[in-house]
Amino acid sequence: MPATVPSQGHSTRQLHSDRRRAAILDAALQCFTEQGFTATTIDDVRRRSGASVGSIYHHFAGKEQLAGALYVAALEGYHEGLLAALRLHADAEQGTRAMVRHHLRWVAANPDLARFLFDRHESEVIATTESTVHELNRAAFSQTAAWLKAHVEAGRIRRLPTDLYYVILIGPSQEFARHWLHGRMASSIRRAEGHLAQAAWDAVALAPQPPQPPQPPQPPQPPQPTSKRG
Repeated sequence: MPATVPSQGHSTRQLHSDRRRAAILDAALQCFTEQGFTATTIDDVRRRSGASVGSIYHHFAGKEQLAGALYVAALEGYHEGLLAALRLHADAEQGTRAMVRHHLRWVAANPDLARFLFDRHESEVIATTESTVHELNRAAFSQTAAWLKAHVEAGRIRRLPTDLYYVILIGPSQEFARHWLHGRMASSIRRAEGHLAQAAWDAVALAPQPPQPPQPPQPPQPPQPTSKRG
């Protein structure tokens, strides 16, 4: 058997390890949500997850690295959904609306994870994830920019500085989501998404130029008299 093909035993052990890691991350999110990052201890995560302390430290060097891994996993899942939505929509308007819908629906489906992403300010957590998060954002923004550029060149989307597209397209939905997560919005996500998607498209859509009216035919020019020479 080629050395590059893992044995069945190796595959089973890896699957078990992946499941244990996911269970620890889920338990950490519940603890952070209920108690806050600062008050949560590794022992809290151990009790919630059912994993041993040794198992937790096998996967994560400490609480900060555990929180960092949770942050990265959440961001990866969010970006994967966003890029999948763009790949499904070649049309500029439908793709723009899909970006807004994805953002709001992801928040609605993952409220605790969204709060964790939006409210992460601890410097020790940021330090463990800074380079990874930068690379994840760079890759996602690069693919999104390429999608937008194609529609700009096709005359469907306004040409803007690249860094303004995210602010214009997702910024209002991000602000709505922050308030919604803290119970400060009366409107539901479903009710808001149609209005916010329309606003996003209105903000970047390049209105087609009206057809120019046909020019009236020019009247024929009278013949010029010719001079006669005696």
